[in-house]
Amino acid sequence: MDNRVRLAPVGLGRWARVLARGAQRGDVVELASCFSRDEERRAAFQQDFGIPRSAASYEELLADPEIEGVIITTPNDTHRDVCVQALEAGKAVYTDKPIAHTLEHANAIAAAVEATGKVFAVGHSARRLAGHREMARWVADGRLGDVSLTEANFSNERGLELTPKTWRYFAAKSPGGAFIQLGVHHADTLQAMLGPVKSVTAQVRRLYTAAEVPDAVMAICEFESGALGYLGTGWASPGIYRMSVLGTKAALNYDLDFTKWDESHQADDWAQLEAQFYGESERTALTPPRTDMFREQLDEFALAIRGQAKVEVGAAEATRALAVVHAALLSSERGGTAVTLQEVIESA
Repeated sequence: MDNRVRLAPVGLGRWARVLARGAQRGDVVELASCFSRDEERRAAFQQDFGIPRSAASYEELLADPEIEGVIITTPNDTHRDVCVQALEAGKAVYTDKPIAHTLEHANAIAAAVEATGKVFAVGHSARRLAGHREMARWVADGRLGDVSLTEANFSNERGLELTPKTWRYFAAKSPGGAFIQLGVHHADTLQAMLGPVKSVTAQVRRLYTAAEVPDAVMAICEFESGALGYLGTGWASPGIYRMSVLGTKAALNYDLDFTKWDESHQADDWAQLEAQFYGESERTALTPPRTDMFREQLDEFALAIRGQAKVEVGAAEATRALAVVHAALLSSERGGTAVTLQEVIESA
């Protein structure tokens, strides 16, 4: 694509590098500048990705007329201030998930998006995985029949590695621990596939991590359709990523090797999607069209800036995924009683 959309990463940690690699696999985005408060990190990022310049301050970056949008990968609790400042400076904003660490902050971002009219996207990339796209097609076209149950788990060992030097260690910065970092992906994907969650019943535990946050969460989601979904997420085991969706005509089972997550253009090589039809005992392997979730979401964001695409996950969708997390935390605080999403959204 000629005249690429000029974007600037902000944060420049590990995840900024994952997204930069994704952006550079396509021909839509040009990484035209970057910013981190750490000068050494800024220089290394600029050199590693061939970025022509960097900004010494966030204000300098936002004042750059050539930059059309920013890619934010800063800690969750900073998202509100960083996003709002960019939106008010006239820049489009892509922020990694979750949209924020609290619903109050999410609402402030949504208000700024509404007030400025700028393009805004949230990196709920998992819904773009090939297996999930195929699952969504089967739900939409009726091949699954009527869905009654879904089971999903996204876990890894991060909680065993956290120290006070990392922001994810602290409950005030990362409430929900594994749920707000990992399980929130499933909260988004399941709602994209099956419709809104109505209520959540959950148990949340801090078992083996030294951090302040939970490392074991089991949540039962009741969808407005009446379907039920188990959503598990943990931070005290080897990485797993899986989902099953059970319908009256068929069941789909999806499993992905989490260790391949960062290189999303190769993820399909390490994933299995199988269908089991009503009345049959054998499972049939499916081969859905390949995807590259990180490249695709950044291409979409960039094209939306030029008016050539529509953002799939904006403030509304991301806030509803975050609401599932906070409903689960509140449910556990209340001894496992059901909490409606309406309650947590309206109380924010």
